[in-house]
Amino acid sequence: INFLFFIFFVCSTNVSYSMDFDEGIDYKVIDTKSKKTNENSLEVIEFFGYFCPHCKSFAPTLNKWEKSLPKNVKFKKLHVPFRDINHQRLFFTLKNINAEDKLHSKIFNAIQVKGNPLSNFLEIISWVESHGVDETEFEIAWNSNKVKLEMENATKLMKLYKIDGVPQLIVNGTFSTSPGMVGGSHKRALRVVDYLLDKK
Repeated sequence: INFLFFIFFVCSTNVSYSMDFDEGIDYKVIDTKSKKTNENSLEVIEFFGYFCPHCKSFAPTLNKWEKSLPKNVKFKKLHVPFRDINHQRLFFTLKNINAEDKLHSKIFNAIQVKGNPLSNFLEIISWVESHGVDETEFEIAWNSNKVKLEMENATKLMKLYKIDGVPQLIVNGTFSTSPGMVGGSHKRALRVVDYLLDKK
């Protein structure tokens, strides 16, 4: 009996790893007729929000996966304007002064664990300064046209890809998937992304 169970387990394992992912279940195709894409590019976009518990729990796995990507795949995060527009502005401000990556997990923690909403400029400037960000540099970026334009572009992409929840992953401007679509598994969602990159 044990031997038969072993054979069944091995066969089942091999089938699960060789199986293709299903359109409409594990991912969906996006209608991008209105968007011109570079056919030679490989790009993954994560739409997320600092307010989102699922984004917070997904972040460590996503970060580890990002570091393993080949050089020909471009990965970027875009903050959605849901709930609090200042969270989106905070994200792009920190990106412009090269401080977002080192504060990413700390912002999740501040908002979701410590109960600091970071909902207005005074709260935000005080918080970032306490984490080593230069106040003047931050304020200049916060008020810059570049940050405002990046916010507008992110929101346009969100609407183009019909993002109505986060976290959500867009692959090559053609496919969409998320942990929620694949049963809540972070690793499976990223295996779907890898599959879609190969599909390209």
